Amino acid sequence: MRRPLVIVLAVGVVVIALAIVGGILIAQAVDRADAVAEHEAAADAVREAQAATDEAAAEADEVIALGGDPLLPAEPLASVAAARETAGTATTDAATALGVDVDALGTEEVRDAAADLRDLADALARDEEDVDTALDALVAAVAEAAPTVEAGNIDANNAPRIAFRAATADLALATDTQVAEYLSAYFGAAADLAASRDAELAEKAGPLFDARLTVQAFAREFANGVLLEFDWRPTVNGYGLNGSYGGTSYWNTADGGQATITLSDSVALQWPGAGVQALVVHEVGHAVLSKAECYPLFFDSEFADAGEEPWATAWAIGQGYTADGSGESIYGRPSDSLIALSLQCR
Repeated sequence: MRRPLVIVLAVGVVVIALAIVGGILIAQAVDRADAVAEHEAAADAVREAQAATDEAAAEADEVIALGGDPLLPAEPLASVAAARETAGTATTDAATALGVDVDALGTEEVRDAAADLRDLADALARDEEDVDTALDALVAAVAEAAPTVEAGNIDANNAPRIAFRAATADLALATDTQVAEYLSAYFGAAADLAASRDAELAEKAGPLFDARLTVQAFAREFANGVLLEFDWRPTVNGYGLNGSYGGTSYWNTADGGQATITLSDSVALQWPGAGVQALVVHEVGHAVLSKAECYPLFFDSEFADAGEEPWATAWAIGQGYTADGSGESIYGRPSDSLIALSLQCR
């Protein structure tokens, strides 16, 4: 009569054991699934970081390829190359880590691999940031040198100088994936600037070359930021022979103010005579009307109806240049009020 009870108890023990084993297996399966999911999330983070780092590295490669340009500063470029090399090592490590067969690992090994992947994702992010920082520093160094580049090409015409300034300003717009593009545009504008300078200097070559450049430098001292370009002719407005001298100034307000001043060769020949100095200042007096603060000063005044010549004459006199070339001998003495008004144009 006891055998059925024993059987029942045995069956109960087996059921309990099976339940325990089943629970363990289920727990292990859940733990395994959690570990695999953790690994997959870490792998996704690595892939995302690797893509961003690869993109930064590709941009660095494009910039490094520009290394032959003399305007690309060596030290910041070397920093870009060093950051790029480090990033390349990290992406190689990422490819190896992502190639691990998770199915061949135990659950704890999967978790360890996931931790390694998270560390790798962090390393990739740091490498990307280092490349981007090096690229930003390079762009900043190029932009910082731009005024020196322009000053070295002061004899270029206005159009390429304006284009160069625009390309310099555009450097600030470069995103991390546009550095090479904007640097290339800048270097192109710089090359055009230098070509214009060379052409202008070649055009002014000859016995009067040094005097012409001295006259131009003198004029720029009074221009107060207005861009000036210069042409030279044997005669201007019928003046230039038999001891005479002449000049013209055509200006516009675009791009902060610019003008083309044309002078007779006799200005350079007679330089630094008082008369030709006064003439040059008179012509600059026309040019400064292109400045945003000077244009309304004159054209909104009671003197505007008389035209620019009295203003340019007043401006030359106000600067202290009162010889015949100031314009007074041709246009008459401007009023003291106009002279005082011209002094406000600086």
